[in-house]
Amino acid sequence: MSHIILKLVMWQYFLSAMHSSGQDSCYGKETLIVDIRSWTIDIMPVINKSPDESKCVTIPKGLITCMRSINEQCVRQLNGEVDESEIQNIMRYGRSDIDDEYFAIIKAEIEDFVDKVYNSIREFGYNLKTTPIVFVGGGAVVMKNFGSHDARNISYNLDVKANARGYEQLATMGLKSARRLS
Repeated sequence: MSHIILKLVMWQYFLSAMHSSGQDSCYGKETLIVDIRSWTIDIMPVINKSPDESKCVTIPKGLITCMRSINEQCVRQLNGEVDESEIQNIMRYGRSDIDDEYFAIIKAEIEDFVDKVYNSIREFGYNLKTTPIVFVGGGAVVMKNFGSHDARNISYNLDVKANARGYEQLATMGLKSARRLS
């Protein structure tokens, strides 16, 4: 049962990324979809417009781990925490009017998180300069704002409704399949 749910979730990522990335042409070759979520980072290769489930990977180091690391460093260095909503705003917009010392720590920790995401992609054998990569999920904006790789092969799906559209497409596919079977 959990394998079926995993398959549906992976297809939902694929559909949401295809639907709103505007880069349908890159799905004819190997493309990597990287979904950075609250608790996990999911890496899914797509080959010839089809997800390769055998190479899908989930890393338990999502955005919440980054926010925790930020506050650990703020407490360690400045003896105070930053509200999570302020951290989220910095992740979204890349700027803030908070104290410069806190902002510097937050920015450094986010950049460290982004580097770890890139390193994970490399560790799984993907070339950051040649493999088409589509970042999706809440972390796509973090990668865009704080990432150091500004290449033509990297795109960002910043549509906050992309996951819902992916689920809608899955439901539509399921209904069509059920109608054909009945």
